[in-house]
Amino acid sequence: MTRSGIDDHAARSQRQSTVPGAPVPVWYRAQLLLFGLILAALALWVLLPESYRARNVELPANEPASRLLLAKRDSAGRAASLAAVRGDLWAESALTYSNLLWGAATTGTGAAQTTAAKAREDLENALRYSPHRSDVWLMLAELAERNHWQNYAPALLLRMSYYTAPNELALFALRVKTSLRAGMIDDPEIQDMSKHDIRQVVTKAPTLRPALVEGYKQASPAGKAFVERVISEIDPTYLALLRAGML
Repeated sequence: MTRSGIDDHAARSQRQSTVPGAPVPVWYRAQLLLFGLILAALALWVLLPESYRARNVELPANEPASRLLLAKRDSAGRAASLAAVRGDLWAESALTYSNLLWGAATTGTGAAQTTAAKAREDLENALRYSPHRSDVWLMLAELAERNHWQNYAPALLLRMSYYTAPNELALFALRVKTSLRAGMIDDPEIQDMSKHDIRQVVTKAPTLRPALVEGYKQASPAGKAFVERVISEIDPTYLALLRAGML
């Protein structure tokens, strides 16, 4: 076939492909089918976990609130497992184990140990895919310190909670409780960040003062001395009431 013949054949093929009603090539149909299947799979991957997702899951400020999340544990865990790489869903699943923050430390074996191990797995998955979650860093720090989990540095985990959300007052109740523990409050960085939180509460967030009082009562001797030193610089009258147990 001559060069001109080849050009004529190509031109006819192009015209045929643009003529209305011309047969669509099989390879083009296969590509469209594959693209449609991929879109359907992605839609299923997004929508199916959402159908199981537990709503309004946040880090609770007290034990009664944490127990309300127990009913959402199965659905939150299923949604996270289906999505696999969504850190927000792993975080919600982990937060349904927040009742462990107020229970006894888990030791030995048995159901309690299995539950703690599952909570730790969900926390790790949440931070793997959403390392910006300050509430997850905080929960992991508290559980690691309470249960003496190996290969964890609770003070470092607590610092990460401050780094990722330094002004998040919603985390204050648990964060002050954790930071005032023995071994935590000795860390100079934690002292600086905890001091900032206490100042904010005493001067700008009076609704959180009961949480500060509770944290003070549960604090280590070093933690109590630290709180008293910080408050004495801000409001000596409030410190007198705190020491007298009148708050």
